[in-house]
Amino acid sequence: MKIQSLGILSLFVPLSASLLFAAPYSIGSVPDAKTFRPLIELTVTRLSIAKQVALAKWDSRSAIEDLPREEEVLATARMEARAAGLSDQEATHFFSDQIEANKLVQYGLHAQWRRIGGAPDEPRADLASDIRPRLDELQKEFLQVLVSTRDLRTEQGCGKRLAREMQLYTASRALEPLYGLAVERALARVCVVG
Repeated sequence: MKIQSLGILSLFVPLSASLLFAAPYSIGSVPDAKTFRPLIELTVTRLSIAKQVALAKWDSRSAIEDLPREEEVLATARMEARAAGLSDQEATHFFSDQIEANKLVQYGLHAQWRRIGGAPDEPRADLASDIRPRLDELQKEFLQVLVSTRDLRTEQGCGKRLAREMQLYTASRALEPLYGLAVERALARVCVVG
């Protein structure tokens, strides 16, 4: 049975119990420019999709790294970022870090599955028709939050504040260590150094 919507799939294939209780950030919400929480929540949402990407690549025996797709994502991100008033460098750094964090989760999951002799028996989403459109949608949401947090991201002490908020968020959601590390990797260069 092919499930058409990744949103529906996430109800049947939870990443972990902790992610089920995370209130996802959604487009249409007013981004809070005084906290990194919306950025962290979007990152966790994007990382939760990594499991479905990993499953699709496991089944197809595809490489985790897909450089042509990554460059396509980054080119689109730069174009959309310019339209939103962000620099090419901000877009490249931010979305490269998101991609690397996603690959970190995929490599971690593939390693776990090799150790236990196979991937979980769960419904699969289609990479091209289900997963990639959701990732493209998230990219637009990220850009909105990056614009709304520009002042926060350029403040002195941004790195310390971001680290504290990430730590509190991952602890409150009891994220698995792999995902906690991936959140940190995904937001590694979110603070804009003036």
